[in-house]
This record gives sequence, structure tokens and C-alpha cells, in this order.
Amino acid sequence: MSWDINKVVLVGRLSADVELKYTPSGTAVAKFGLAVGGKPKQDGSDSVSFFNIVVWGKAGETCSNYLSKGKQIAIDGRLEQRSWTAQDGSRRSTVEVIAERVEFLGSPGASKNQNASTAPASPNTGTKQDDNFYDNTNFDPAPVDTAFYQSESNPEEPNF
Repeated sequence: MSWDINKVVLVGRLSADVELKYTPSGTAVAKFGLAVGGKPKQDGSDSVSFFNIVVWGKAGETCSNYLSKGKQIAIDGRLEQRSWTAQDGSRRSTVEVIAERVEFLGSPGASKNQNASTAPASPNTGTKQDDNFYDNTNFDPAPVDTAFYQSESNPEEPNF
């Protein structure tokens, strides 16, 4: 029996706004860059890695509605290599992180959707999120559950 594991967990900040497109069959696909800090270099400068993130379906639409450049998120997903032929005929390839779960972190008060008014209770913990995070009339909390990373005493503080 072989052990093939393809698992990625990242916590970082969006390096650009979310780009949302739809496939010909109508499936949403969101793409964005994620900047993840690492161990400082020997010269004391910051070490930052940039990853291309892809989020499919309703979760991708949710990311497009509520995330913007600079927002902190956590990603749980897998690596996937994609190849294509460019317009000049050359073969191109990239490795992307396919997000299976996205967690919104940081302060929810400055969300992209400024029309938000109330937040539903988390389906798993029963704790209420901060007001003004998202409008629950257009939000499915299943794919994006912020309560997982928040402490009960301070909803803005990650609980690791």
C-alpha cells in the first residue's frame, strides 16, 4: 500500500482582490493570490511566499463577495498541476492550491460587502459572529465557517 498525500493548509493575506469567473456550464470559480509569511531570513528581512488559490462553486462566490486584498484567511486544500497550450503554441504549466475550505480570519468589520448587517450563529458552535460581517440572506455558512479559528473570549483573535 502506498501513501500518497496531497494536503495543504495555509494562513495568509490576499495579495489581490478575488477574480470570479464562470465555466460554460455555470459553475463559479474564484482565483486569487495568497501571501504567506515565513521564517525571517538571516539578514532579518521578511520571507514571504505567494500562492495561487482556486475556490470552486458557492464557496468561490462567497469569497468574491466578502474578501478583498489584505484580508487574512486560512485555506485547507490540495495542490493541483494544470497544463495548457499558450496562444504562441508553447506549453505552459502551473501549480495551484485548490481550496476545499476557506476560513475568514481577522477583523470582520471591514468586509468587502459594506451592506452587511447581521451575522448568523455558527452552525457548529452556536456562538454568534460579530455584526456587520456578512448579510445572511445571501450566505451559506457551510463552506466558510469563521468560528473555527476564533476564540470565544475575543472573536477577532485566532484560536490555535
